[in-house]
Amino acid sequence: MRMAIVALYAGAGLIAVVYAALTYRRRSETPLAVPLSLVMAGAAEWSLASACSLVAPTLGLALGFNYAIFPGVAMVVAGFFWHTTVSSGHRPPRPALILIEPLLLVAVIATDPWHHTFYRQLEAGTFGVIVQPGPAYWVHVLYGYVLMAVGTVLVIRAMRRAVRGQRRMYRWFLVGAIAPTVGNLVTVFIDVDMQGLDLTPLLFLVSGVVWWWSDRSGVTSERVPVTYAQVISALSDAVMVLDPHGRFLDVNPAATKLLAAVNPAGGAVIGKRWQEVADPHFTAMIAGTSQTTISGASGEVYDFRVVKIEAADGSCACTVVVARDITELERLRAELTEQAVRDGLTGVYNRRQLDAVLKAQAHAAADGHPLSIVMIDVDCFKAVNDRYGHAVGDQVLVDLARQLTGSVREGDMVARYGGEEFVVVLPGVDAQTAAERADSWRRQCAATPVDTPLGTLNVTFSAGVAQLAATGSPDDLLRLADEALYRAKRAGRNQILVAESTLSITG
Repeated sequence: MRMAIVALYAGAGLIAVVYAALTYRRRSETPLAVPLSLVMAGAAEWSLASACSLVAPTLGLALGFNYAIFPGVAMVVAGFFWHTTVSSGHRPPRPALILIEPLLLVAVIATDPWHHTFYRQLEAGTFGVIVQPGPAYWVHVLYGYVLMAVGTVLVIRAMRRAVRGQRRMYRWFLVGAIAPTVGNLVTVFIDVDMQGLDLTPLLFLVSGVVWWWSDRSGVTSERVPVTYAQVISALSDAVMVLDPHGRFLDVNPAATKLLAAVNPAGGAVIGKRWQEVADPHFTAMIAGTSQTTISGASGEVYDFRVVKIEAADGSCACTVVVARDITELERLRAELTEQAVRDGLTGVYNRRQLDAVLKAQAHAAADGHPLSIVMIDVDCFKAVNDRYGHAVGDQVLVDLARQLTGSVREGDMVARYGGEEFVVVLPGVDAQTAAERADSWRRQCAATPVDTPLGTLNVTFSAGVAQLAATGSPDDLLRLADEALYRAKRAGRNQILVAESTLSITG
C-alpha cells in the first residue's frame, strides 16, 4: 500500500512538472501562464517531497522531506493569488508582497528543531510522519486560506461581470482548484486517522486534467476583463466579442441572427474562430481597427465597426465587432439622393443635375467623341393651361417626360430645363443623328392624344439641336440649342432645327 501511494505521489509530481514547463513556455502568449506554472510547480514539489518522505529510511530524513513540502505549498498559494488577481482584471501583485510569507515560512521551518513553533512533536506513521502542529503552522494555514479566499472572491466578482465565453474560463479554473482544496481541508481539519497521508498533492492531478482540458477545448486562458458595460446585449446592432486569437467569446441575439443569416450551417459560435463562422469576404476586416461598409452575397449592406479593447498593460484584451444591417437605410439614402436630382412633377432629372452631367460629359468629349443635346419646348403650352387647366397642363408634361424616358438609350439623360422645356443629353451622337431621333419623338408625341374633360387634346413640340465638337462650354451648347429651338418656333412650331454652328471644349 505504501509503495502504491509513493507511486501516486511521484506520478502526480512528474505530471505537474511537465504541465508547469509546458505552461511556462506560453508566457509570451498570455500573462496567466507564469502564475499557473507557479501553481503546478508548487504542486510538483509538494507531491515529490511527500513521496520522498514516505520512503525515507529514518525519521529525521522523513521529517526533512516533510518540511520541504511547505515551500511548494507557498508556491501554490502565491501562484493561485497571482492568477486570480490578473485574470480578474487587476494589476499583478508586487513580488515583494507575495514573497514575504514564503521567506518567513522557510526561516521558521529551518529553525523549527530549536523552537518547535511549527511542529510541537512528531512520530512515525503508516504514511510518513505524524505531526502535532504548532502556532506557526496554523498562522501559515490561516494566511494561505485567507489569500485563496480573497483570490476566489476576485474571480467570482469578475465572472459575474464577464461576457459569457469568458465566464467559462473562470468557472473551469475554479473547478480545477476545488479538488485539492477539499483534499487539503480534509487532511488539515478532519481527523480521519490516515496516519500522515496527505490527499492534496494527489488531487492536483484532477486540477491539471481540468485545466489542460479547458485550455485545449477552446476555453481561452487569455485575460479578457470585458464587462457588459461594454457589450450591451439589448442593442439591435450585432455585437460580437472575440479574444486576441479571433475566437468568439460572446455574441448578442442580433449577432446570432446575423451570423445565422450569412452562414446557416455555422451552428453555435462560442469558442469558434471568426474565419470558421463569418462569410469569407467579412473575415479580413477584423485585422485592424476600422469602420467599413460591406455588401453581402444576397445584396444586404452591413456597417462594420471594429474596436480593439486594451488591457491595463496596453495589450489587446479582446476585439469588439459591431455590425448593423443598413440595407434599408442605404435604400432610403439612395432614394433621397435620387429625389434630390429629380424633378418633382415629371420624375426626370432637374436643372441642377443637368448642369452637372453636361459639365462632366463635355470634359469627357475631349477625346473626340461627339456630344449633342436636344432642347424641347411644348407648343402653345400657355394656351393649354388657359383652356384645359393646370392639371391637364401638368399631365401633358408628365406624359411627354414618360415618352422621352422610354425612347432614350442607357447613358442618355432626360431633364426638365424649366416650365414646359426639356433637354435630352445624347453622348456619342452627332447633331444630325440627334435631330433624326428628336423628329421620331416629335411624331410620337403628335400621334399620342391626351384625354381631357373638354375632349381630346393633341400636343406637339418644337426642338433645337446643338452639338459640342469645337471650342466652347456647356453654357454655349445650351445657348445654341435654345436659339435653334426658337427658330423652330418662329418657323411654325412642330419641327426640329439644328444649330447653325458647332462647339468644342475650352480648357
